[in-house]
Amino acid sequence: MGTALSRDVVEASLHRKSTIGVSRLGTSIAILFSTFLAWGLPRFYGAGSAIIARGTALFFGLCASAFLPMYVGGIYSKKITKAGAIAGMLVGFFASMFWFLFVHEKESSVLRVCQAIFGRPALWGYPWNVVDPIVVALPLSAVVTILVSAFTKKPDPEHLKNCFNGIEK
Repeated sequence: MGTALSRDVVEASLHRKSTIGVSRLGTSIAILFSTFLAWGLPRFYGAGSAIIARGTALFFGLCASAFLPMYVGGIYSKKITKAGAIAGMLVGFFASMFWFLFVHEKESSVLRVCQAIFGRPALWGYPWNVVDPIVVALPLSAVVTILVSAFTKKPDPEHLKNCFNGIEK
Protein backbone atom coordinates (compact mmCIF):
# COMPACT_ATOMS: atom_id res chain seq x y z
CA MET A 1 0.00 0.00 0.00
CA GLY A 2 2.85 2.34 0.78
CA THR A 3 4.50 1.75 -2.56
CA ALA A 4 1.20 2.18 -4.39
CA LEU A 5 0.66 5.48 -2.59
CA SER A 6 4.14 6.78 -3.36
CA ARG A 7 4.50 5.53 -6.93
CA ASP A 8 0.96 5.80 -8.24
CA VAL A 9 -0.32 8.86 -6.40
CA VAL A 10 2.54 11.09 -5.30
CA GLU A 11 5.07 10.43 -8.05
CA ALA A 12 2.52 10.39 -10.88
CA SER A 13 0.41 13.34 -9.79
CA LEU A 14 3.07 15.58 -8.26
CA HIS A 15 5.85 14.56 -10.66
CA ARG A 16 8.32 13.96 -7.83
CA LYS A 17 11.33 11.77 -8.55
CA SER A 18 12.08 10.61 -4.99
CA THR A 19 9.14 9.21 -3.08
CA ILE A 20 10.93 6.97 -0.58
CA GLY A 21 9.70 9.01 2.40
CA VAL A 22 6.09 8.75 1.26
CA SER A 23 6.55 5.04 0.65
CA ARG A 24 7.89 4.53 4.18
CA LEU A 25 5.05 6.55 5.69
CA GLY A 26 2.42 4.68 3.70
CA THR A 27 3.92 1.33 4.62
CA SER A 28 4.01 2.28 8.30
CA ILE A 29 0.37 3.35 8.23
CA ALA A 30 -0.62 0.11 6.45
CA ILE A 31 1.22 -1.97 9.07
CA LEU A 32 -0.45 -0.10 11.93
CA PHE A 33 -3.88 -0.41 10.33
CA SER A 34 -3.41 -4.14 9.66
CA THR A 35 -2.21 -4.70 13.22
CA PHE A 36 -5.24 -2.87 14.59
CA LEU A 37 -7.58 -5.00 12.48
CA ALA A 38 -5.85 -8.25 13.45
CA TRP A 39 -5.93 -7.49 17.18
CA GLY A 40 -8.96 -5.27 17.45
CA LEU A 41 -11.63 -7.12 15.52
CA PRO A 42 -11.59 -10.35 17.55
CA ARG A 43 -12.32 -8.29 20.69
CA PHE A 44 -15.28 -6.55 19.09
CA TYR A 45 -16.69 -9.34 16.94
CA GLY A 46 -15.45 -12.55 18.54
CA ALA A 47 -15.08 -15.59 16.30
CA GLY A 48 -16.74 -13.75 13.41
CA SER A 49 -13.49 -11.90 12.80
CA ALA A 50 -12.49 -14.70 10.40
CA ILE A 51 -13.66 -12.19 7.84
CA ILE A 52 -10.06 -10.93 7.66
CA ALA A 53 -8.82 -14.34 6.58
CA ARG A 54 -11.71 -14.71 4.12
CA GLY A 55 -11.16 -11.21 2.73
CA THR A 56 -7.45 -11.88 2.30
CA ALA A 57 -8.19 -15.13 0.48
CA LEU A 58 -10.66 -13.32 -1.79
CA PHE A 59 -8.19 -10.55 -2.55
CA PHE A 60 -5.26 -12.83 -3.33
CA GLY A 61 -7.42 -15.18 -5.40
CA LEU A 62 -8.72 -12.26 -7.42
CA CYS A 63 -5.21 -10.82 -7.88
CA ALA A 64 -3.76 -14.19 -8.90
CA SER A 65 -6.52 -14.79 -11.43
CA ALA A 66 -6.22 -11.33 -12.92
CA PHE A 67 -2.46 -10.77 -12.87
CA LEU A 68 -0.51 -14.03 -12.50
CA PRO A 69 -0.78 -15.31 -16.10
CA MET A 70 0.35 -12.00 -17.60
CA TYR A 71 3.09 -11.62 -14.99
CA VAL A 72 4.51 -15.10 -15.56
CA GLY A 73 4.09 -14.72 -19.32
CA GLY A 74 5.83 -11.37 -19.25
CA ILE A 75 8.78 -12.76 -17.34
CA TYR A 76 9.25 -16.08 -19.14
CA SER A 77 7.97 -15.47 -22.66
CA LYS A 78 8.54 -12.94 -25.41
CA LYS A 79 5.29 -13.98 -27.08
CA ILE A 80 2.77 -12.44 -24.67
CA THR A 81 1.10 -9.47 -26.31
CA LYS A 82 -0.52 -6.44 -24.76
CA ALA A 83 -3.92 -7.59 -26.04
CA GLY A 84 -3.34 -11.07 -24.57
CA ALA A 85 -2.34 -9.64 -21.20
CA ILE A 86 -5.38 -7.34 -21.04
CA ALA A 87 -7.78 -10.05 -22.20
CA GLY A 88 -6.42 -12.53 -19.63
CA MET A 89 -6.64 -9.93 -16.88
CA LEU A 90 -10.27 -9.12 -17.70
CA VAL A 91 -11.28 -12.77 -17.96
CA GLY A 92 -9.56 -13.58 -14.66
CA PHE A 93 -11.24 -10.66 -12.90
CA PHE A 94 -14.74 -11.26 -14.25
CA ALA A 95 -14.58 -15.05 -13.84
CA SER A 96 -13.52 -14.58 -10.20
CA MET A 97 -16.26 -12.03 -9.56
CA PHE A 98 -18.90 -14.25 -11.19
CA TRP A 99 -17.80 -17.21 -9.08
CA PHE A 100 -17.76 -15.10 -5.89
CA LEU A 101 -21.19 -13.62 -6.50
CA PHE A 102 -23.08 -16.55 -7.99
CA VAL A 103 -21.40 -19.93 -7.47
CA HIS A 104 -19.09 -20.28 -4.44
CA GLU A 105 -21.65 -20.47 -1.67
CA LYS A 106 -19.29 -19.35 1.08
CA GLU A 107 -19.20 -15.86 -0.49
CA SER A 108 -22.40 -15.77 -2.53
CA SER A 109 -24.58 -16.55 0.48
CA VAL A 110 -23.08 -13.63 2.37
CA LEU A 111 -23.02 -11.16 -0.53
CA ARG A 112 -26.65 -12.09 -1.41
CA VAL A 113 -26.50 -10.92 -5.03
CA CYS A 114 -27.46 -14.38 -6.30
CA GLN A 115 -30.23 -14.57 -3.69
CA ALA A 116 -31.64 -11.21 -4.78
CA ILE A 117 -31.62 -12.09 -8.49
CA PHE A 118 -32.35 -15.83 -8.55
CA GLY A 119 -33.88 -16.52 -5.15
CA ARG A 120 -31.18 -18.93 -3.99
CA PRO A 121 -27.75 -18.55 -2.39
CA ALA A 122 -25.80 -20.12 -5.30
CA LEU A 123 -26.62 -20.94 -8.92
CA TRP A 124 -25.28 -24.48 -8.86
CA GLY A 125 -25.20 -27.12 -6.18
CA TYR A 126 -22.54 -29.56 -5.10
CA PRO A 127 -19.71 -29.89 -6.18
CA TRP A 128 -19.58 -26.47 -7.91
CA ASN A 129 -20.71 -24.47 -4.88
CA VAL A 130 -17.60 -25.56 -2.94
CA VAL A 131 -15.04 -25.03 -5.71
CA ASP A 132 -12.90 -21.97 -4.93
CA PRO A 133 -13.01 -19.23 -7.58
CA ILE A 134 -9.25 -19.39 -8.23
CA VAL A 135 -9.57 -23.01 -9.38
CA VAL A 136 -11.76 -21.84 -12.26
CA ALA A 137 -10.61 -18.26 -12.92
CA LEU A 138 -6.82 -18.76 -12.96
CA PRO A 139 -6.78 -21.45 -15.68
CA LEU A 140 -9.32 -19.46 -17.73
CA SER A 141 -7.16 -16.36 -17.46
CA ALA A 142 -4.02 -18.28 -18.47
CA VAL A 143 -5.71 -19.90 -21.47
CA VAL A 144 -7.14 -16.58 -22.69
CA THR A 145 -3.77 -14.83 -22.25
CA ILE A 146 -2.06 -17.51 -24.35
CA LEU A 147 -4.76 -17.76 -27.02
CA VAL A 148 -5.19 -14.03 -27.54
CA SER A 149 -1.41 -13.59 -27.61
CA ALA A 150 -1.16 -16.31 -30.25
CA PHE A 151 -3.57 -14.47 -32.56
CA THR A 152 -2.48 -10.85 -32.08
CA LYS A 153 0.48 -8.86 -33.32
CA LYS A 154 3.70 -9.65 -31.49
CA PRO A 155 5.74 -6.88 -29.85
CA ASP A 156 8.50 -5.26 -31.89
CA PRO A 157 11.78 -7.21 -31.40
CA GLU A 158 13.65 -3.97 -30.71
CA HIS A 159 11.21 -3.13 -27.93
CA LEU A 160 11.70 -6.58 -26.40
CA LYS A 161 15.47 -6.26 -26.64
CA ASN A 162 15.35 -2.96 -24.76
CA CYS A 163 12.91 -4.27 -22.15
CA PHE A 164 14.93 -7.39 -21.44
CA ASN A 165 18.08 -5.31 -21.11
CA GLY A 166 16.37 -3.20 -18.47
CA ILE A 167 16.08 -0.19 -20.77
CA GLU A 168 12.71 1.26 -21.64
CA LYS A 169 12.10 3.84 -24.30
